[in-house]
Amino acid sequence: MDGLAWVFFCLLLFPLPFLFWFGIIPLWVDRRLRRVGKETVGLCRNISSSEGRYSTSFEFTTEDGERIIYISPLSGREWGTPGEEAVMIYDPSHPWRIVRSRRELDTRSEAWSSLWTMLVVQVLLCAPFVGYINY
Repeated sequence: MDGLAWVFFCLLLFPLPFLFWFGIIPLWVDRRLRRVGKETVGLCRNISSSEGRYSTSFEFTTEDGERIIYISPLSGREWGTPGEEAVMIYDPSHPWRIVRSRRELDTRSEAWSSLWTMLVVQVLLCAPFVGYINY
């Protein structure tokens, strides 16, 4: 492979961490919570906004009595109303890390659009690479 082929190759590898972090991992978390998640009732603490996107903060207690504060990722929606109860789903093995509100799990994840967008980018970056290598 010559220099230009290495440039194409590096461009092809660049989006992969983003593909996993913003597409595959959030979808894996949703799937895991649907399979092994435990339900509990929590309290919506507050909603913060940044540039038209919202992050909702919840507080809940696990079956073991551990108090957890969960802050949702930025989203186009508000997932609760401050001061009101909300159903939370958490992974008993990692309750501080793998948790979502029931409303988040019941809607289509924004990770799907991220995943498809990044897959299209990968294909668009891969096509010139394959074309150049076969030339």
